[in-house]
Amino acid sequence: MFKYFFIREIKEKYLGNISGISWIFIQPIITLAIYWIVFGIIFKQRIPEAKDIGFIVYLAIGFWPWMAFSESLMKAITVVSEKSDLIGKVNIDLKIPVFASITANFSLNLIGYIIVLIGLALFADAFNYSRIPLLIYPIIQLYIFALALGLLLSALQIFIRDILQFMTTLITLWFFLTPIIYSESLLPVEFKKIIQFNPIYTPISFIHKSLITNQPLPWLNMFILTVFILVFLYISIKVFNKLAPHFEIYK
Repeated sequence: MFKYFFIREIKEKYLGNISGISWIFIQPIITLAIYWIVFGIIFKQRIPEAKDIGFIVYLAIGFWPWMAFSESLMKAITVVSEKSDLIGKVNIDLKIPVFASITANFSLNLIGYIIVLIGLALFADAFNYSRIPLLIYPIIQLYIFALALGLLLSALQIFIRDILQFMTTLITLWFFLTPIIYSESLLPVEFKKIIQFNPIYTPISFIHKSLITNQPLPWLNMFILTVFILVFLYISIKVFNKLAPHFEIYK
């Protein structure tokens, strides 16, 4: 069933339109270009600890993992409500299409990220490509966190129809609260402490420090975040299973 929904997700949302699967690569590039023009060229944003590598590289390194997380999460929110025709009629665990949707969207964005990393390794100066394998850890973290949050929100969406609209606004705010288009070194001391409560901060910071700034890696914070995400995933599954029997009433 996972394989069926995984393939269906890709076919329906990417292979079934005019631009095809290429849109999953085109959209991040266009968005990246917009941020680069606005912040890199117009506002002349600079990254103090990454002067040799340039703003566009710093932006690209953190932007693609964020896109993988946010795109997967936003598409997962409506998965259960879109499968309302199956609720109460087919004996299926509705967590499966949620997991399949997140995995499909995350995987496609990850392919684009791999292409970007290869390009940077070949053409970008001062790019620490030898540490690319370290990115496996934060990428897995983001994927599991997307699973946990997507599972919870997709269940709540059945009962609270405004979840998608709320998350559409929140995801924009979340992006700007994550050091992707700016360096945390530019922030006031008070805000540096606050931003560390952002669960996306740690993996994005880990990625930047691994490939660009060569600062000490936050292994302890990564471990603590991993424990938090796994506990959150467990709670999300429990909540989903608790709410699932009532889906048919509110579908």
